[in-house]
Amino acid sequence: MGHIAEVMTRRPVALAPDDTVETAYRLFEREHFHHLPVVDGQRLVGVVSDRDVLRAVSPFLETGSERDRDRYTLRRALHMVMTRKVITASPQDTLAAAADRMIVARVGCLPVCEAERLVGIVTRSDLLKVLVAGR
Repeated sequence: MGHIAEVMTRRPVALAPDDTVETAYRLFEREHFHHLPVVDGQRLVGVVSDRDVLRAVSPFLETGSERDRDRYTLRRALHMVMTRKVITASPQDTLAAAADRMIVARVGCLPVCEAERLVGIVTRSDLLKVLVAGR
């Protein structure tokens, strides 16, 4: 099996800690992403998932019952809902090591970093595509 650098998405879409939950919510909705790295400059500081965002927003949002306080949930900063302890990988890691790390940590993605600088992301879907292609 190859290395992460061969299958990772380079220059992934990333957000800043002070970006809003709404920014992530709209990106997830439009692009069908499930994970977004959160960076301060180019330094990885967290990851936010579509599940994190859905837990943070009001269930009444965009319904007939929506109120001002429901819309307020979208204005929260990402640093309030993101995961700070991020499991990462390096471009030199093998795909098998990455898959094992994801299974053990029960995560759906691994931001790929070099010296804390985000250089890519590999997801569970990326690894499954490699598995299917190698049959």
